Amino acid sequence: MTIYYICRVADLTDLELLQTADERLACEIVIAASIYDELNMDLVAVEADSENGTYAQLKGAVMYSMELTEENIEIWKKEGIKIYKYLLGPAEDNSRLWGAFGMLDAAMDDYESNCEQSDHFNSLGRGFADAVTTQFDENIREEQSDFASIMQDLYEIEEIKTVTS
Repeated sequence: MTIYYICRVADLTDLELLQTADERLACEIVIAASIYDELNMDLVAVEADSENGTYAQLKGAVMYSMELTEENIEIWKKEGIKIYKYLLGPAEDNSRLWGAFGMLDAAMDDYESNCEQSDHFNSLGRGFADAVTTQFDENIREEQSDFASIMQDLYEIEEIKTVTS
């Protein structure tokens, strides 16, 4: 088990940090565990029990701490990254999910439009597309939030409030 501190690259420019595979993975996992855009920045991981870790802590540059074990690394590689890509990943990774929603949304818009243009069925369909869209958005946000919670538990991710910049 190794505990890592996650910091902004910009906060540790005075250190020469060559990231190991596990350090890069620690950053990737912390980004995946965040449902907020605030982590869409260049991050660096340092081992907590190292000179760089002590320096980052003293400088107030630590944003998060997290724990990597052989077991939770395997969980990420076999399961977590797949779910992340569907829920929060780049568009090319979740295009099937969002493409299906786009098709459903377009069909609902067509349905509403046909209802509005009808002389006899114009009372139907009002707000139907919006309701479907709202429900889908709520479900996705809930899934993203639940995913983040599971990730935070699996990797014991904790926010550190000492960042100075």
